[in-house]
Amino acid sequence: MSFLDVLKELVDGVDGGVAATIMGMDGIAVEQYIKAGGCDVETVGVEYGKVIEEIKNASTLLNLGTVQEFMVATASSDLLLRMSTPEYYIAFVLGHNSNIGKARYLVRRAAEKAAADLI
Repeated sequence: MSFLDVLKELVDGVDGGVAATIMGMDGIAVEQYIKAGGCDVETVGVEYGKVIEEIKNASTLLNLGTVQEFMVATASSDLLLRMSTPEYYIAFVLGHNSNIGKARYLVRRAAEKAAADLI
């Protein structure tokens, strides 16, 4: 399954799914999928990638283990970021009132599928 297929399945699998990208920690997008009228998910991924580094550092400092996933809720949308490998993550943008539980499950599956080809 291609990266585009993985992202399309993720975004289309959740009502309210807007866009998703597979992004390297270096800020370079591997692939992205945006529904019509979606947002600039690549910029979202780059900007929140900086936050991932800070969260990783805090988690290490507090001996909490490796960061796997985090969520950001904003006034206009929700964002799930899930590590696929230590060097790559998926950023998934959803509209409000989306099924976050289903989105978390699908982003975890997508990260596992992508990891096989990212190693």
